[in-house]
Amino acid sequence: MKNQLKLILTCALLGLGAGGCASSRMAQTEIDSEFRSRNYEAAAQSLKSGLEKEGEDGRDGLLYLLDYALALHTAGKYEESIKAFRRADALAEIKDYTSLAAETATILVSDNLKQYKAEEFENILINVYLAMNYALIGQPDEALVEARRVNRKLYLMVSEGGRHYQQNAFARYLSAVLFESRGEWNDAYVSYKQTRELMPDFPPIGLDLYRLAMRLKITDEAARWVKDFNLTKEQQNEQKQSNKDRDRESEIVVIYQNGASPRKIESPDFHSIPIFQPQANPVRDATVKVFKNGGGALAEMKSLSLFNIEEIAIQNLKEKWAGMLAKKIAGAAAKIAIGAAINSKTKDSGLGTMVALLMHEADRADRRSWALLPKDLQIARFRVSPGRYDVEISPNGVQSPMRKTIEVKARGTVFVTDRYMP
Repeated sequence: MKNQLKLILTCALLGLGAGGCASSRMAQTEIDSEFRSRNYEAAAQSLKSGLEKEGEDGRDGLLYLLDYALALHTAGKYEESIKAFRRADALAEIKDYTSLAAETATILVSDNLKQYKAEEFENILINVYLAMNYALIGQPDEALVEARRVNRKLYLMVSEGGRHYQQNAFARYLSAVLFESRGEWNDAYVSYKQTRELMPDFPPIGLDLYRLAMRLKITDEAARWVKDFNLTKEQQNEQKQSNKDRDRESEIVVIYQNGASPRKIESPDFHSIPIFQPQANPVRDATVKVFKNGGGALAEMKSLSLFNIEEIAIQNLKEKWAGMLAKKIAGAAAKIAIGAAINSKTKDSGLGTMVALLMHEADRADRRSWALLPKDLQIARFRVSPGRYDVEISPNGVQSPMRKTIEVKARGTVFVTDRYMP
């Protein structure tokens, strides 16, 4: 505590304020530029160098590790990304969920000086990305384990931590897709129903529920989905045919990671408390096309948002606002008391007052966050016959679409991902 207070006062005395005590990772904007330019491996290498210099136990160790793991993921180095995310998961582990509310802010020491432990939504996203990595390398069992961990963490945050979060629709839907790919129809159906509870307006969910109800021969529920989602005869016939073709058809699942997550800034009302501010995200979705290798386009659709990270981040901090404000008010009173004690001990009425003011000035909002996250996660699904395909993902309004060639095996599900960052 003494060393941290000394650092606060040093920053303030030198006129550095939040900048002098700020994050080394957040200051390295050249890494963000590498990532935005799709130089993902270069960004990963820069982050690895920063991590080695900072150390995982440093103030910004977790920040470097999270961005490093994400850069590896985006570069297609999924197994290396899994290892990095595993290390991040251990560093960010919440050991006592009942203490969440009490740990939202410190009283005397600036939050900038603490080891970064991740926002709660960031903690959840570690397992989301682990699930995606496992799906991308064709390990559905491991992907399902991570999807379950997502919702287990959220359950504990709600039941023990007093938060008001809901379960994660992306993890539920990914679980449904994985269960269906393995022919575990009942588990898939349950997961689709859970997704519907979380995102009743997600466009494909009515078709998914009808298809699985028909597969399981639950005709009364199939009729319910027809009514609830106004499914046409053509849509019903398509899903029935999909069930018939299931033994010889395969699937391509595209996960499109769109935009840039919001940035933390100081609240205009309280400089020691952060808020999330959305970044400019000109692209809303992507047009995804599937080509038979060497031929014309077979299918085309728009990606659909399934997990709005921007919205969750903003809500996350809003929910903690009252707790942070209470801590900062208590901290202000404590700093005044420290100043008064110094005045009394030194018989210098100006010294203690100056110390209290400097401590207050140096206690700026902690503006650190997982910098390279997207705004949201989107999905597109295609039923195909086994074979070789080209998948083209075009962020709408942006040139140079990404194109990947994949091999789809009989009754297999292949996951493809791409990232657009403005």
